[in-house]
Amino acid sequence: MNTLSRWLGTSPVDNHGDDTDDVYTLHMLDDTKTLRGIVVTWVLRFNDVLDADKLHTSLSRLLEMGDWRKLGGRLRLGMQGELEIHVPQPFTAARPAVSYSHQVLDVAIEDDPLASKLPKATKGPSIQACPSEGLRPFAAPDGAPETLNDFLSRDVPQLSLHITSFNDATLVGLSWPHTLMDVMGQQALLHAWSLVLAGREQEVPPVLGAREDAISAAVDSSLEKKEENEPFRLGQLRLAGFSMLRFGLRFAWDMVWDPVVETRTIFLPQRALAELQRLARDDLSKASHHDQESGQIGVPFISEGDVLTAWAARAVASSLPHPRPITVLHAVNARFRLPSLMAQANSGVFMQNMAVAACTFLPYQVARGPALGPIALENRRHLAEQSTAGQILACLRELQSLPKTESDPSMVCGAKEEANAAVLMPVTNWTRADIFKSVDFAPAVVTNMRVRPSDFGSLSSSSSSSSSSSSSSSSSSSPKSTRTNPPGSIVSHYAGSMRQGPQVRNVFVLQGKDHQGNFWITGILSPRTWVKIEEDLGRLF
Repeated sequence: MNTLSRWLGTSPVDNHGDDTDDVYTLHMLDDTKTLRGIVVTWVLRFNDVLDADKLHTSLSRLLEMGDWRKLGGRLRLGMQGELEIHVPQPFTAARPAVSYSHQVLDVAIEDDPLASKLPKATKGPSIQACPSEGLRPFAAPDGAPETLNDFLSRDVPQLSLHITSFNDATLVGLSWPHTLMDVMGQQALLHAWSLVLAGREQEVPPVLGAREDAISAAVDSSLEKKEENEPFRLGQLRLAGFSMLRFGLRFAWDMVWDPVVETRTIFLPQRALAELQRLARDDLSKASHHDQESGQIGVPFISEGDVLTAWAARAVASSLPHPRPITVLHAVNARFRLPSLMAQANSGVFMQNMAVAACTFLPYQVARGPALGPIALENRRHLAEQSTAGQILACLRELQSLPKTESDPSMVCGAKEEANAAVLMPVTNWTRADIFKSVDFAPAVVTNMRVRPSDFGSLSSSSSSSSSSSSSSSSSSSPKSTRTNPPGSIVSHYAGSMRQGPQVRNVFVLQGKDHQGNFWITGILSPRTWVKIEEDLGRLF
């Protein structure tokens, strides 16, 4: 029986814990079919040599504080097949809060054959190869968990810390099951970790909703106030039955007919992003002169995310061999939409998944362009309609009412007459997390051969004071520095997964802006789509 279970990927848990473990249940948007299948990898690149042991010690200390302990627990299956987190009481050397490994490579990072290929900032717009297999040695050590079953069948922490030290740089690799947290959780983890590293434990925010799901509480509260409930409009377009079957068959055919996808990083300097925004707004400005009946004054608002999503959708649509509509699948974070959650923003952080789906439906004639502005405006319109508190609650109510096997927020929707033929384009926007400015590892800087205080301007008091010793010793030996970021901050970061299936395609991750205002994007696209993006960059810049 055990052999059969292992072959089916459902091997029983070898529970090395004991009855003293503290048990946390996973929340509604954590334990989903989609998230169960993803083990996240994340590599943070620093142009400083950092003290790896300090980073490990401070992270371990954070995971001993209050409900931050939840992140240090082990995944288990409950009696009804639901996921639980079992936290050792206390953490020990045998059962630590975090899996830790450290490798030292006695070369400069640009002299390492693998690390030298990692994407980096360039003078102009660029597209750089960033294969997921190239990140793997820097994201986690050999033998690290790659699937949910690896976590369930072994007594290992959810969070892994894998540090690679070079002579002039450091790569900090993290991995965890996606059931643990979303990108805003990642941001909160980096900030709290930085505070502990700086000796400011009293400023670490508490974890909210660790025991009771704030998402479920918001739904239950809305059900009690029936006058506030409204129908879930996107749910009326949710594909199911024969429509979903047809969509799935077409998606499978796309994978067979076009099996190759490539992961690359797009680097857009600040001026390039500004030019894309200008082009989109000019399109809308020209259109507004011909729209006398709308009564609208001025150019409609579109965000940077709208413009970048429009640019991406146009590239995908224009690379298709046959005209097809585009369905953009967005992740909308309930933290910033539900009043009950926003009211708690200053009292702590939510370390869980809180994103639900929103969709932008683009007919081929719109997605193909050539004007960028109308695509961006259509994206803004769909998101505005679907991201109200009422619609977020309506979505959550529907998910809560469905059987657990069907209540996945990554639903596929679309107008029935076009949805079967639509190309699905998932877009995740990390801009609001502001990852580049969320981490301050200056207290761990050991060697900093390139930095001068004048190169990065004024820092926060905590950063400047904690890094003064390292920067002062190196400034005299660095006659000319090209540094553009504060000591202990990241210059780039790379996200992926331990196992990337062939179904992951037409994906864009908007990673956000670095310290110079340059924008980073990761794409998983077909070669012909990358050709279109290269042509577009060449034409525009």
